[in-house]
Amino acid sequence: MNKHILVTEDDKNVADGLREILESDGYTVSCADCASAAMQTMRDGGADLVILDVRLGQDDGYELCRRIREFSNVPILFLTACSSEIELVRGFRAGGDDYVAKPFRMHELLVRIEALLRRTSKKSSGVLRTGELSYDSASCRIRRKGNVLELTATETKLAAALITHSKQTVSREELLYLVWDKDSAFVDANTLSVNISRLRDKLGKVNGKPYIETVRGIGYRWTLPVTEQ
Repeated sequence: MNKHILVTEDDKNVADGLREILESDGYTVSCADCASAAMQTMRDGGADLVILDVRLGQDDGYELCRRIREFSNVPILFLTACSSEIELVRGFRAGGDDYVAKPFRMHELLVRIEALLRRTSKKSSGVLRTGELSYDSASCRIRRKGNVLELTATETKLAAALITHSKQTVSREELLYLVWDKDSAFVDANTLSVNISRLRDKLGKVNGKPYIETVRGIGYRWTLPVTEQ
C-alpha cells in the first residue's frame, strides 16, 4: 500500500506542486489549507507523514503540531521560510521531526521524507495494546482482535486521550480540551457523558470489566494496562 502524506499548506500553488511531485513518486496525497482541515484528516484516517507549513494564514503550524502530538506519533516535517535557530527549536519542541527551508529543492524534500518514513518503520509500530484492543496512533484506528471498530471521530479521540494517559485520571475539563479544543467552551458535561457512554458500549468489557472507569467528581480513567507494540 502506498504511503499516505498529508500536505498542510495554505498556498494553493505550493500545495498543488507538492501533490504532483509526491504522487509521481508513488505517494498517496491529501491536502489541507488550514488547521481544522488537517485535524479532520488526522481524525478520519490519519497519515503516514505530515508536511506542515509553519505559517497557515491565521493558524499557527507549531500549535497544530502540538495538537496532532496529543494523539499521534506520525512523522511531521515542517516547511519554513525562516531557518533561524529560534524557529528550529520551536519546531522541534512542538513535536516536529525535521524541517525544510523555503525555497526548497524537491529532491532534498523527497530524500528527507524517505528518511523519516524509514526511521519510523525501524521504531516501534506506534501501536498501543490494551486488553483485547489495539490503538494505531498513525492511522487513528482502534481494533478489537484485528477488526476495526466503527467509532466516530469524537469517540476515537476520546479513547486515544484516555489510552495515552492510562496511568492517570483525566479530568472532564482536560478531556473537553483534548477532544473539542477551541470549541470546548461550547460543549457541556452532558455531551461528554453521552459520548463516553456510547464509547464504553462499543469497546465492550474484558472479564466483565469496562475499559473506562468514572472517577466521581473528577473525570475518567482507563482501567487496563497499556503496552507499546
